[in-house]
Amino acid sequence: MYYSQDLMCVRHCNQTIFSYDILTQCPLCAKPLGEHLDSTPITSFQNQNNLHIGLTSSNGTIVEFDANGLTKLPPKSNTPTDDWDQCLVIARVPEPWYDRWDEVLEKISCDSSWRKEMYKEDTHNCYAFVLSFLSALEYGEFYDFCHDKLSFSKQMIASKTQSAAKYITIHRKLQTRNYFIEEQG
Repeated sequence: MYYSQDLMCVRHCNQTIFSYDILTQCPLCAKPLGEHLDSTPITSFQNQNNLHIGLTSSNGTIVEFDANGLTKLPPKSNTPTDDWDQCLVIARVPEPWYDRWDEVLEKISCDSSWRKEMYKEDTHNCYAFVLSFLSALEYGEFYDFCHDKLSFSKQMIASKTQSAAKYITIHRKLQTRNYFIEEQG
């Protein structure tokens, strides 16, 4: 389920305090607070879930490869889908690379390797598609880590999913209370 509430995060009394409510005073000392907004769109991921990975063009078209073969979902499509309602942006290229990105994405998308009958759950899957694209793109850090799934996962995905997991944990704690104070380590 998607929550459009803003997650408030404030530092006070040497603590980090999170709430969906606008806290006007510190729950610890009752002094007035300022607030910062930080949105938290990902709320339902479980550690045992498999991650799916895809790409977007510079105009927002989602390009993915799965058991249905290569599919493209135009930006703001009226096609009902829940597949991409909760996702992470792992990395972006700078705007001067957008044309090259789109060119390589179109070229890879036309390759017969990404037909439905070519899909193999453990070997020729969404990761293979993305890594093939990144290899062809030849862009800096992507290229350095795109030669195998393990390197790519360690270098590009792990830190993003760890951050998402932190926000999901905070969200879950706020389901049963008005604020959550993160323990300082």
